[in-house]
Amino acid sequence: MRSVTIDGSILEGGGQILRNAAALAAITGTHVTVENIRAGRTKPGLRPQHLTGLQLVARLSCGQLDGGAVGSRTISLAPSSLCAGEYEADTGTAGSCTLMVQQSLPCLMFARGRRGDSSALASAVTLHGGTDADFAPPVDYLTAVLAPTLSRVLRLRNGALRVECVTRGFVPRGGGVVKVSVEALPPGASLPPFDLTDRGELVSATVSAFTAGRIGVSTAQAMAAVAARLLPPLLPRGARIETVATQEPRERANGDGCGLSVVVATSTGCLLGACVPGKRGLSPEAAAVSAVQEISDVLASGACVDQWMQDQLVIWMALACGESRMLCCEPTLHTRTAIAVVEQMLPVAKFSVTTVGGGGAAAAGAGQLYMIRCQGAGLAASS
Repeated sequence: MRSVTIDGSILEGGGQILRNAAALAAITGTHVTVENIRAGRTKPGLRPQHLTGLQLVARLSCGQLDGGAVGSRTISLAPSSLCAGEYEADTGTAGSCTLMVQQSLPCLMFARGRRGDSSALASAVTLHGGTDADFAPPVDYLTAVLAPTLSRVLRLRNGALRVECVTRGFVPRGGGVVKVSVEALPPGASLPPFDLTDRGELVSATVSAFTAGRIGVSTAQAMAAVAARLLPPLLPRGARIETVATQEPRERANGDGCGLSVVVATSTGCLLGACVPGKRGLSPEAAAVSAVQEISDVLASGACVDQWMQDQLVIWMALACGESRMLCCEPTLHTRTAIAVVEQMLPVAKFSVTTVGGGGAAAAGAGQLYMIRCQGAGLAASS
């Protein structure tokens, strides 16, 4: 078994290093050790959500996890084989369960059939924790942007990838529930490369706001109304704007919370999103302005992905068979970190990052665009 040691303090130095390293270790059968975990953080080492994610990957891969304790600064994962099935993981806190979705999806895509049955390729994972936490994409981003984008660029069968928010969970208690269902690749199949370089025309925007618990629906209505009022100057004449404001039923939320998402769709199928969770002291109007400003920046740039999608696509580019391309704004620190980890775990995958001419359809002076290319490893699913 090949062994790789990763420095967990490089670049962004956070939990993303663990998530990508563990997922690629499970897929490739590599024994990985991660040292200096979150060394620069106020509370270094594993937090409950990181530990839960690692334990989930260890179960998915029938592997052995050493150093699996809250506060641990070094872990080792020795995977065996990924197996499709039904799994459950609980952070026990308000730690993000959406980040565990990102960690488990690539693993499940390469899982073998249950009990040696190559036809039983479907998996279901139930995750418990925070659904709308700080420093993590909220569940609405996964359902409205990430899942449909992956389904499109990976050419998945309709319904082969589903992400569902069953219950929202907020700080401090958590208690959210997210269910993920994935159909693995057939034995011997590889992921296709993808090209996200033609944004096309902006055709529609969806503004979704929610409240839960003791926060009244008027807060959601105010967020949605302000965002809908600010969007038209950013879109072509005739572009559709749909507005949804809801109060979550009591049985679908654990605690008090609110949030706003803005998703813009293009004529070529690109989805660009911005999400702002409600915070104490943040007015509905300020939340709406923040979300619209975020989406405004990516719309003006001419990029085909938003800042949250960049780093989440890196692992899929590396696994695909052929060259994938992504047109984006300046690569974020998370994106550069993801590339660095992938290049250590999967050295056959070759990345390049270059600047390109400014924005195309974007407004003049909107900022530099970048092209991320990857000649993927072309890994095939096990039989």
